[in-house]
Amino acid sequence: MSNQTHKDVYVNPPDENYPGARQRSKPGQGPAEETYDRTKDAYGNIVTDKPANRAILASQKRRLEHEAKLKSHTEQRKAKSKLNSTRSSIWSILPFLIFLPLLSSFLTQTYSFGLSPYFLPPLRRFWAETPLNPFKVEMKMFTPQSLALYDGKEDRPVYLAIDGTVYDVSSNRRIYGKGGSYNMMAGRDASRAFTTGCFETHLTHDTRGLSEAEIASLEHWKSFFANHEKYPKIGYVKNPPLTDSDPIPEPCRVAEPEPDSKGQHAPGEAAAKKGKSKPEPVHG
Repeated sequence: MSNQTHKDVYVNPPDENYPGARQRSKPGQGPAEETYDRTKDAYGNIVTDKPANRAILASQKRRLEHEAKLKSHTEQRKAKSKLNSTRSSIWSILPFLIFLPLLSSFLTQTYSFGLSPYFLPPLRRFWAETPLNPFKVEMKMFTPQSLALYDGKEDRPVYLAIDGTVYDVSSNRRIYGKGGSYNMMAGRDASRAFTTGCFETHLTHDTRGLSEAEIASLEHWKSFFANHEKYPKIGYVKNPPLTDSDPIPEPCRVAEPEPDSKGQHAPGEAAAKKGKSKPEPVHG
């Protein structure tokens, strides 16, 4: 058989079968051949763990460890440089931040250029409701019946609700407590009466059928209580749902008070008649 027709390279061809000829064999199957375990080099390639490869494998490992150390040192230098840059920026603007309140005090006699009424209420609301506040007050849920227990009695706080949100108005018991001028608002959600002034028939949460001006007035009162620093929000009242079968409260006409009389009117109604865009809140 010639070499051209010999297919198995691991078997000696006929012309190599003579005494003393080295017999071919598959790797690892020779009679005196040593076998080595297989392992992975530093790059994930499968290689044999023979002595000739061990020096290369160790060199690869040292190279990768060195590159990892260089990368770590580079990242640490970048982080340190960024921290120093941040500190430098803070120190550079700190004098300007200190100067601003002093300038505001000189120009407006306030430390915030007179902007506190605009950004402090939202900040107070955020802090009162955020989970980050360790002193956050858990909101309570009321029914109309349970809310009615806080109608200004001396032995209880004074609560009122507007559009479903309950506020503690105990700090102004002179107005909302028993005998106060707006005690009829306490212990209930009287959203409609806040804007219509009907303190007999509109002491209800039903705001259907209000005019645009009355809705704007209601929104003003909601904002007034939400932003008042002495009237904290304490929860919500679950008012009974309204259906199409429930009649809309009839409109009522508030009698015009005599010039020298003290007629009953809605909070801020007098201000609205004077042409002001928003009714003035009751301050206590």
